[in-house]
Amino acid sequence: MYMIIAFSIAIHTSYIGSRIVVSLYALQMGASQFTIGVLAALYSTVPLILGVYSGKLVDSTGTRWPLIGGAIVILIGTLIGYFEKTINGLLFTALLAGAGFVFFNVAIQTLTGSYGPVAERSRNFSMLSIGYSISTFIGPVSVGLAIDHIGHQGAFLMLCLFTAPPIIGLLLIRRFNVVKGSHRPKEKTSTLDLLRQPPVRSMVIISGMVVGAWDLFSFYLPIYAHSLHLSATLIGTILGTYAIAALMTRFAMPALLRRYRAERVMFVSLLFAAVCFGFFPLFENFSYILFISFLLGLGLGCGQPLSMLIAYNRSPPGREGEVTGLRLTANNVARVFIPMICAFLGTSFGASPVFWLNALNLGAVSLLISKQ
Repeated sequence: MYMIIAFSIAIHTSYIGSRIVVSLYALQMGASQFTIGVLAALYSTVPLILGVYSGKLVDSTGTRWPLIGGAIVILIGTLIGYFEKTINGLLFTALLAGAGFVFFNVAIQTLTGSYGPVAERSRNFSMLSIGYSISTFIGPVSVGLAIDHIGHQGAFLMLCLFTAPPIIGLLLIRRFNVVKGSHRPKEKTSTLDLLRQPPVRSMVIISGMVVGAWDLFSFYLPIYAHSLHLSATLIGTILGTYAIAALMTRFAMPALLRRYRAERVMFVSLLFAAVCFGFFPLFENFSYILFISFLLGLGLGCGQPLSMLIAYNRSPPGREGEVTGLRLTANNVARVFIPMICAFLGTSFGASPVFWLNALNLGAVSLLISKQ
């Protein structure tokens, strides 16, 4: 399990780091907020189209080759960012990084849910979420330092290096292959059947809204901080602090789940995050932004791992990868449209409506969860 987590940290670091480099590099080139929104949306365009297919592929062929293929595609995307110094190059980086990560992410979540006995599933998902929190810290902080000291091309090259150990390890080690399709019912089924099941449908919707909130912060914070003339290092520090807070909540999550239902934990934490988003645009001082980002990380930190766990537990036998792909498709619907909407709002009305819209989003999610 520890090697699985190490691979996920390395690949997610490259993926999340590329999003920061792409945004800041485009801003340096003079790109508008709308262009930044398009770049952010492109990271989720291919996953939106291929999310369910990637889940079916993992269920039928196993997890190993989607892991390898996804990592290689992310490597190609970051290499394009290194060699091609134009907005068009950044467009291809966003498309390929998003395409590679959807296959890797579906496979790694399916592998995590299948690893070891059922009694350890909550622990395994907690470990995976902790790994993602670590990479969410490493990616922005390392990229911010790299941009300020070796430039944007140097940052892309550094991210390429992160993908090498997982690719080599997965090629050499064959045991990371779980095929869930052998447990699948024999009768013909469709993805729409899953959406007709209320427990699955509700978690798909909730997951998309939670990830939309998480990604809005990751997407819009660099734009907001850049408008305040903060350096790439300080922007990376803010995002890293946000990730540390999320990491803390994920270490605490197993203890919380022993005392409370997962839905109750999500309700309280996301309602707290909604309040933080409401106050966020009132601060322009670096220290205050750092502090409220930390509080926001505490609130949002439980959202993604709990949605992973609950969705997996509600999946029909043999269709875990498909449900994961369906959930990620909903996530990517949010990731495509929210950056565009927020870019429009930010350009037309300033930063405040962007953060307040997210506060309303999380308030609605909390209401949905309270009814579970």
